[in-house]
Order: sequence, then C-alpha cells, then structure tokens
Amino acid sequence: MGTTDSQEVRTFASADTSSAPVVDPVEYTGSTTDHTVWSCVGNLTAVRSIRSRVREFLGRTGCAEHVRDDAELAVSELATNALLHSRSGQIGGVMTLFIRVDSRTVRVAVADQGRKDPHVSDVISREDQNEYGRGKLIVENCSSRSGEYWTEATHVAWFEIDLR
Repeated sequence: MGTTDSQEVRTFASADTSSAPVVDPVEYTGSTTDHTVWSCVGNLTAVRSIRSRVREFLGRTGCAEHVRDDAELAVSELATNALLHSRSGQIGGVMTLFIRVDSRTVRVAVADQGRKDPHVSDVISREDQNEYGRGKLIVENCSSRSGEYWTEATHVAWFEIDLR
C-alpha cells in the first residue's frame, strides 16, 4: 500500500544563507540593547521554529509574558504569510527573522524572498479561500505598530510592541 503526502517523510536541505532575504540595516541597528538575526528554510516547520525563537529571545531579554505572547502570535502570522505568499514558501525558499529590543520597544521583522514564482506549483494550498485575510487584523491587535516594505527582491513585514 502506498503512502499519502501527509505520511511521507520529507527531507529539507539546510538554508543557503547566500540567498537569504535582506533588510535595511536600520532594522537591527541603532540604540538597541539586544538583537538577533536568524535565517531558516521556508518549510512547514519554519513557523514553529520562528515562534520558538521569538519567545526564547524575548524571555532572555526580560520581556513580560504578555509581550512574549503577543509577539509570538504576531510573528506566527508574518511567517505563515511569507510561506503562503512568497518564494520563501517554495522549494529552496528561505526567510529571515529579525528581533530588536531596546528600552522602549520590541521590533520583529520577517523578510521573505518576494513574490511567488507563478510557474512553480504551490506546496501549501487551501481549498477554503474564506480562511484568508485575518492575519493583518491579528498582527494589528497584537502590536503597537506594523507595516511592510519591498526592495527589488525582498518583502519585509514588521511589527513593534511598546514596552511602556
């Protein structure tokens, strides 16, 4: 008897950081007290890994539990959107997480590899299109500010949570 796609074990290659998305250096420099940058392969385990990295990093920097909860939920939405709507979610895709904490603000950004290649079939798909469109509302409710910007090859979605 054959296996279904959900039963099949898939092997994913390590992230090639030479093709990792980049952001404006302003994202992670300045009057910071702590920051981190991390790139990962854009597959289904990436969202869980990114959530975990955010929670662990913010815990180490002493952020309150409610800040960690909000940041974890918001970054989950950003990472999921990167997988669903960009080349980062296609074979060989990479996304990059940026976290910066200073005395007033937590800033989190997810950089992806820009628009999907329309000639490559989706690995991730949904039949019920009514499930889309709530992520931005979730991010806005979890954060003090949020936004996005594009470079020639990169899309960056970000949010900030005020600590005071």
